[in-house]
Amino acid sequence: MPLRHLRDVGVGGPWATVVGLSLPLVVLLPVGVVRRRSIRAGGWPLVQAAFFMAAGVALYSEGLVRGAVARVILLFYLTPVWSTLLARVTLGDPITGARVVAILLGLAGVAVVVGGDGRVPVPHSVADWMGLLAGLSWAWSMVQLRRLRQATDLDKLIVQFVFLGACVVLVSLVPAGSVWEAPNLDAFRQAWGWLVALGAVWMPALLWLTVFGGSRVSPGRVAILLMLEVVIGLASAALLTDEPFGLRELAGAACILAASGAEVFVPTPRAGAERSAR
Repeated sequence: MPLRHLRDVGVGGPWATVVGLSLPLVVLLPVGVVRRRSIRAGGWPLVQAAFFMAAGVALYSEGLVRGAVARVILLFYLTPVWSTLLARVTLGDPITGARVVAILLGLAGVAVVVGGDGRVPVPHSVADWMGLLAGLSWAWSMVQLRRLRQATDLDKLIVQFVFLGACVVLVSLVPAGSVWEAPNLDAFRQAWGWLVALGAVWMPALLWLTVFGGSRVSPGRVAILLMLEVVIGLASAALLTDEPFGLRELAGAACILAASGAEVFVPTPRAGAERSAR
């Protein structure tokens, strides 16, 4: 919502995201200086977790602005597959029957929407590829969050915002995107409320909640729970834009909701450990 509104009033693309995300960084940098020893103790896993989460957010945001919301969201939510496989290889997390069912249902939902027009359900545009790569980046960041033992949630958030602006700039330079044209003062006057909402409400809340949960819950489980965004994204895209929401989208959303349900309500060997961690 904020990204598309900012674009409509003339502060779109890179300007919207960079300016909006500079607001929390201004506040967090002095805190980072005070906490520099704790941040350094996080080491390479903290740098990886922060960078790849920032890259995921940048790719996802740019993909949503450039392409069809439904396709970008659904390609991003192949994340449970990557998260589960990476967690198995790097953390030794088990791949349970419930997790397999959840992944298969999620993939079915993606295939229904992305490949329902008779094409192979793979990326077909730059925006589609951004959605897919965002999911890969996000999955790796979730694995690295679980490896961190020294850094606090605040440390993770600070380092992530340090990388976020640079990642947004780099992603925006991919050809066929928005042009870096300085918006006029009238556009900024119309957009300041949405810029504050993006930088001070949307992104800090999103990233802090993700860091908090991702540090305590297995990467695959985090990814599957986040798939609920698919349903919300498809419905809001239909309500707020001219993108379609028909039987195909409804069937895909139902599969993804079922995937989340299979993950949440079917007991797994790690359930008790995760509740204890929370």
